[in-house]
Amino acid sequence: MSRECRLPPLAALCGFEAAGRLNSFRLAAEELHLSSSAISHQVRQLEDFVGQKLFDRGPTGVRLTSTGQEYLSNIGPVLDKLSHATDSVRKTVKSRMVTLQCSPGFASRWISPRLMRLRRALRDVSLSLTTNLTDQRSDIEITCGYGCPSDGEYETFMTTERAPVCSAKYLRDNGPIQYPSDLSDHVLLHEYQRDEWKFWLSTAAPEISGSTKAMWFDDAYSATLAAESGAGVVLGHLSLIDNELRNGKLVRLFEQAVPQKTIYTLRMKRNWEADPVLATLRNWLLEESSHQSFSEG
Repeated sequence: MSRECRLPPLAALCGFEAAGRLNSFRLAAEELHLSSSAISHQVRQLEDFVGQKLFDRGPTGVRLTSTGQEYLSNIGPVLDKLSHATDSVRKTVKSRMVTLQCSPGFASRWISPRLMRLRRALRDVSLSLTTNLTDQRSDIEITCGYGCPSDGEYETFMTTERAPVCSAKYLRDNGPIQYPSDLSDHVLLHEYQRDEWKFWLSTAAPEISGSTKAMWFDDAYSATLAAESGAGVVLGHLSLIDNELRNGKLVRLFEQAVPQKTIYTLRMKRNWEADPVLATLRNWLLEESSHQSFSEG
């Protein structure tokens, strides 16, 4: 005989257990957020199922029969075990974590403003956002450069232009800056890893080679933070500083951009197609990048 034929309705068991433990239909109803009549109906349904009277009903309340007491002592631990097993499964689902690896600048300026939408997309899945670019355990890796590797593991995520920007305060205190050649008298913020000023100057202001008032930083994120604080002029990633340009915290000085666009690429964990969570995160990233609202020139 199947278990389905021998097991009573779970709701009836829960109603009976609460009523028996509390010795009251009313208190059981309050605990389970039901009406007293609903508890009474569940108990009656269970009594019909087992063919035994489980409660004595009187004008002053209800009391378990000897059969009801024995039944309660048997099903109480079973319901507790079922509840714990269910909680364990739910916690296992909620403890799923995906790791997204990207640069500090991308995490701060592109991911962070979209975190609420990302959380809604991932629902109960936890997100680990790492800027440790040497970590090999990530599920999705976002990198940037001048091209997309051709080994098949990478796909283009989005492209962005880089152009000179500075803070509104720097421009007020040190301006005007009307022509690219004017930058020879200003502080240019460079990156050790990839200095693109020489490429920009070679086309926008070939008559100058740079500025003697240079400052150097480990990465674009640090250089852009320095520009926001009023330290000088930086070649900003326009797609990453959309908000700062819109609210006037940063000002784009010229329409000319670095000749070659910066390409952001996605690298997915192997066999990601079979993982619905990773597929959801990938699709969310691609959709968000397709909605990039900033016009780069």
